Amino acid sequence: MVNSNNTLSRKIAVVTLFLAVAGCSLLIYSMPLKDVLNQSHQIKSWLAETGYAAPAVFTLATALLTAIGMPRLLLCSLAGMVFGFNWGFVCSHLGTVLGAYLPFIFARWSGREFVQQKFPKIIALSASTQARGWRYVLFMRQLPISGLYNDILLGLSTVSHCDFWIGTALGFLPLGVTATLIGAGAIHADITHLAQYLGIAACAFFFLTLSLKWILAQMQRKNASIG
Repeated sequence: MVNSNNTLSRKIAVVTLFLAVAGCSLLIYSMPLKDVLNQSHQIKSWLAETGYAAPAVFTLATALLTAIGMPRLLLCSLAGMVFGFNWGFVCSHLGTVLGAYLPFIFARWSGREFVQQKFPKIIALSASTQARGWRYVLFMRQLPISGLYNDILLGLSTVSHCDFWIGTALGFLPLGVTATLIGAGAIHADITHLAQYLGIAACAFFFLTLSLKWILAQMQRKNASIG
């Protein structure tokens, strides 16, 4: 009786996960994403009414929207347009990392036991030496997969919560900084200031990307020498 209840609970959890993913995908698909940046002035005015709580409100909204699959780079650009680069980067980076963590937790709670039981090879693969730690998360962040599906795949793996945070925070940096800089530059009517922001954004993207690749290469060499 207990086993049948556990089986039913797992099936309900998996169905819930599937319905949540499908619902979020349809919701994001139906949203007028192209108009979000055009509404930056209205969003900024609305946030101004919240006073000092504006950064916290934006961060929480970013987390919720990221959790349901909204493109994080769109939110990073919007943050730059609303707050400028400094606060825009802080709010968008924290919000997107937190938003990525929510579906990770949900997938781990709802579907991991089912996958482990029905598809043990997937868990065995994620438990291999090449698929452990924050480097695995960082690698996954570079794949051309929607963030929502990426978070769910990581939630079904054996990646720890700490490694998820580290790998996601590092993996989000290059494009996150770039998009926020572009958004911050877009609020300047002066073409000179805009060009400066775009130049800084390009340099930041290449510098951060090369830095992450160098760190990964150094750690791979170190592991190879130990092995």
